[in-house]
This record gives sequence, structure tokens and C-alpha cells, in this order.
Amino acid sequence: MSLFTIIGRRLGAAVCLLVFCATATVADDLPWSLGGRIVVTAVSDGDTIRSGQLRIRLHGIDAPERQQHCTTTEGARWACGTAARDALKTLVASVAALDCQMTDVDRYGRLVMRCFAGDVDVGATLVRAGMALAYRRYADDYITDEEAARAARSGLWAGQFDAPWDWRRSQQR
Repeated sequence: MSLFTIIGRRLGAAVCLLVFCATATVADDLPWSLGGRIVVTAVSDGDTIRSGQLRIRLHGIDAPERQQHCTTTEGARWACGTAARDALKTLVASVAALDCQMTDVDRYGRLVMRCFAGDVDVGATLVRAGMALAYRRYADDYITDEEAARAARSGLWAGQFDAPWDWRRSQQR
């Protein structure tokens, strides 16, 4: 990756953050984090949404990529990445706006946010449904939800799948 690409991504993240700051409110409990109402304009995949020009990565989860397929216990392939995206679309369609709190900015310049549809934690709901995994590399918020999904054999856990981070790595080779 060139120095210009790195600088461009960091500059883009800074601009997104400034735009977000102009419309966000400062959370009372964590003065360094930003929160606000997010109107979802697009769902990119099972863990990424857009609000206008802002790209938002859901905190603490990792969903299959859109092109990713999984296998049922009978050996049939199914489009688990598309199913994860559709599950997120259905969830965010239930409210006019999400209540989100920023936790970080990732290396791609996306705002990393924990979001709620009313009282429903979007990340927890996707993980409990087996449509995403707890992203333990970055957070431990959804481990209990993942264990419940695995025990119930929900979603991905009903068959075989590659963890999204392993699948992405295999596609880079």
C-alpha cells in the first residue's frame, strides 16, 4: 500500500469524523465517544451500513462477506453472505433511524459504531441469529450471544462455514 493511499484513507476518515461531529451529540457516559441518530441509506453487507456518505462498521461483530457461501448439514451450498446482509436490512428497516455510539475508526476509514434499533442491539441480534460472529479480535461484547447461537445451531451454526476473517484471508491468496 502506498503512502498516498494511507494518507488518503486517514484524511477521508478525518473528514467523515468531522462531518459526523457536526451532527452528533457527545455521549454523557463516555466523553470521548460520539453518538447520534443514524438514518441508514444503504446496507452494504451483514456488518456495514451507510448513512449518506458515512460508512459505518458495526462494532464487535463480523458477518460473512456478500460473496461468501456456507454449507448446510446436507452438503448444499447457500449464500450466507447475502443472507447476513438481508438480515441486517430487515432489522434496520424496522426503525426510522438507529441510535449509534462511535467506538473507533477502522483502517478503511469507516466509523465503528454500536447501534440500536429502538431497544434492540443490532450486533447482538445478528450474532444471536447466527448471521454474524463475535469479532473477538476487537471486542468481547457478543461472545455469550455467539455461544447461544452455536448451541441452538442458528444460522451459520446449522452447517459448516469459514469464519469471515478466514474467508477474506483465503480470497487474498
